[in-house]
Amino acid sequence: MPTNWPPLTAPSWPPTELNTTGFETSDLRALAEILRDAGFTHAAPTAAERNIYFRDALCDHGHTVLGRMLISPSGVRYPVAVCTDATHRDILVLWPPYYCGHASANYTW
Repeated sequence: MPTNWPPLTAPSWPPTELNTTGFETSDLRALAEILRDAGFTHAAPTAAERNIYFRDALCDHGHTVLGRMLISPSGVRYPVAVCTDATHRDILVLWPPYYCGHASANYTW
């Protein structure tokens, strides 16, 4: 289980733009395609977002993470974290089990 993840102040998942009460995927490529098709973009977090969401977050193996923000068409910003360990490279998400598995960050958006 990741440490200090998901952030308590993160927007609820799934985004309203997806028009569903439940949404998850174990395939990062499929997630990226679904979100892109729905009009989502991504960006680096602001200084405030880095402090709120990512400062104390660790992956499920205790490694530090880098943050990215998924931005919905309505402007809601959802935090997603990437493990910085070169061999682990896990992605932390807002749905259980809150991480996408070993080397899931090797897929580039």
